Amino acid sequence: MDNNYYENREPQQQVPEYEREPVQKKGNGKHPQTVGVLIAAALIALVCGYVGAWAAGQTNGKVVIQKVTGGQTTDGSTDGEALAATDVAAAISPTVVSIATEQIQYNQFWYGAQVSSGAGSGVIISEDGYILTCAHVVSDADSIMVMDYEGNEYTAQLVGSYEAGDIAVIKIDADGLQAATLGDSDAVKLAETVYAVGNPGGTLGGSITDGIISATERTITVSLDSSQSYGFASMNNTISLDVMQTSTAVSPGNSGGGLFNSSGELIGIVNAKSSGESQEGIGFAIPINTAQEIAESLINNGYYTGETRTESENDAVMNITVSEVGSQVAQLSGVEAGLYVQEVQEGGASDGLLEVNDRIISVDEKVIKTTKELSNVLAKCEPGETVSVSVERSGRMITVDITLAQNQNQSSDSENAE
Repeated sequence: MDNNYYENREPQQQVPEYEREPVQKKGNGKHPQTVGVLIAAALIALVCGYVGAWAAGQTNGKVVIQKVTGGQTTDGSTDGEALAATDVAAAISPTVVSIATEQIQYNQFWYGAQVSSGAGSGVIISEDGYILTCAHVVSDADSIMVMDYEGNEYTAQLVGSYEAGDIAVIKIDADGLQAATLGDSDAVKLAETVYAVGNPGGTLGGSITDGIISATERTITVSLDSSQSYGFASMNNTISLDVMQTSTAVSPGNSGGGLFNSSGELIGIVNAKSSGESQEGIGFAIPINTAQEIAESLINNGYYTGETRTESENDAVMNITVSEVGSQVAQLSGVEAGLYVQEVQEGGASDGLLEVNDRIISVDEKVIKTTKELSNVLAKCEPGETVSVSVERSGRMITVDITLAQNQNQSSDSENAE
């Protein structure tokens, strides 16, 4: 895995100005009908100018991400045929960048600072410099440098990072970049040809490898090193990711790079390689549909809260909807990490007891920080049972007793089964 570095700096997007210079024409003594034609043409041009300026104004402040639309086959191509490998390489190579990071570390056992470096990859998703990468590539970095396909170097700033999904967005000050065209990862098929582009080893930027999709759905557990050292050890944060498996050759430094289909469309963000000593040809990529959803939220809001979840897996429920906020999002948002109440069902078990934005602390004295932990606790309870729930509300600790309700979805399923 790559070293983890990131810096909380949110750049301001530069909005292009659109300007039309008036054209002055000298009289030439032509026939009045000719003059009339010229005047009509000028009026048409003026109207077109206003329309163009209006249309341009509608995109001000918005990041343009190229997304595949309808009219294409299931493999993403427009004519049903895959492109030649050389054509794919020509199309995708300029859209992938190399990333180098540095972090200054201090340790209580010696004086002075140490500088740790890391390497990874990224994919350009907009012409004005937004780049999609993995969160662990830029996590805790004090500096982020980007090198494009032509060898140009830029200083990048972190726009936002979602550690639980291992996706981050960085920004460089550039215009007219070649951005990747995003495909549809839901349409990916088993054994279709794919290409990985990245910076293996941190020194071989722009490398392309090919392979196939080995599995369209996998769940992997990834351990992310923390920069916070305690004595001679460091903390590890373990996350679970839903990914695609590929046989393309990837190495440390490929993380954050692109996985493309045979039509040159970005279908995934390379995340990891299997670390088994006897395992080769096993790599993983985060589906682009997932990565795009996270990236758009990071760009537009500066954070991503993750998928909103309910208690539908349990027979006994509290009739609430919750949202899990990870440590990265919490830091960006200035709130505590944990599980927050997002909605309280009117007339439900928690109505009048819990409120929106309550942070759940514990249930029956069992500490709750994630959706999974809440589900595990409720799975051991029965409808009608009363549980003690402690929450933080506006800086105060509040404990309430909630009588759990029957999950109506489960009940309906049981009735249908009968």
